[in-house]
Amino acid sequence: MRLLGTQAGVVVAVIHAAGAALSCSAPAPSSAVPRAPTPAPELGAARPAAAWSTRLAGDHPLVGCIWSVRASRFVEEAQVLGGLRGYVLLGEKHDNPDHHALQARVLRALVAAGRKPVVAFEMFEVDDQAAIDGARRQHPRDAAALASAAHWEKSGWPPWADYAPIAQVALDASLPIVATGLPRSRMRALMKPTDADGGAGQAIDEGTPLDAAQAASLREELKESHCGHLPEAAVGSMIRFQRARDASMAASLIAAASAARAKDAVLIAGTGHTRRDRGAGRDLVVRDPSRPVTSIAFAEVEVGKNEPPAYASRWNVAALPFDFVWFTPRANDDDPCAGFTHAEQPVPASP
Repeated sequence: MRLLGTQAGVVVAVIHAAGAALSCSAPAPSSAVPRAPTPAPELGAARPAAAWSTRLAGDHPLVGCIWSVRASRFVEEAQVLGGLRGYVLLGEKHDNPDHHALQARVLRALVAAGRKPVVAFEMFEVDDQAAIDGARRQHPRDAAALASAAHWEKSGWPPWADYAPIAQVALDASLPIVATGLPRSRMRALMKPTDADGGAGQAIDEGTPLDAAQAASLREELKESHCGHLPEAAVGSMIRFQRARDASMAASLIAAASAARAKDAVLIAGTGHTRRDRGAGRDLVVRDPSRPVTSIAFAEVEVGKNEPPAYASRWNVAALPFDFVWFTPRANDDDPCAGFTHAEQPVPASP
């Protein structure tokens, strides 16, 4: 199931965490000229409207805040962006435009700092790489040409307009653009059962093996994401599918960074793939320890959840599986299970 910048002013919020008042300051995506910080409002008071595209729970005390998982505290944007090196994983909820605006913002900051990262997209399938490269040769600065080359209109992803600003940053800076998505043909092979002698899918890279706890967490996540409609017999294949997607992203990122002799690489993907414990982040750490890995998750706030650690359950774990979590309003309150239909041996989309 697919879960469906630029400078800005500073929004200052006061929240309660662990019974104590804490302040966080972080920007909202905007194309406007930076404005002066606003005074911190009283707890629960409405803050000045920020230039978020999404509006649901826009007055939530965590909106705009960046939480450092390792430090267990809020941090400033400059602290986060100033330390980005190596593999930078930017996790999104696919249908939230603000997540894409912030991804473009982070990439733009890296370029402004003199970094020249490879830019990889989950949404582009690796089989489309040649077409993407050809489109760039013919139209070096045209983001729409990339979408056409990758048949975006038939892909099922959210509107290209959400992703185009990210691609445009890469095009304007002449950065390598890399496809990491597992092709449909290989997806179907992974959904077929294997026999004792090997069989369909055995030649496909399925990533670094998970331990028992990680495998159990992934199993439960897949069941929940399919709203109880996933047959037990299909769970094993779905796990292989998810791990193969993670492995494809990691392998493509490593190969592209090496080919370009780039010190840095950015991955645009769903948070299910950008997590450090069992996503592409895990594979990158194991396969290329020469480069650091930093995972930033853009996360929609929930009413009543005012403490960042409480959001770990969204990823079916006890502790947040990212380095930083950047909170945003919600794009919608749609029930992901409404109208859910299950087909035999489905080929799932990205979490």
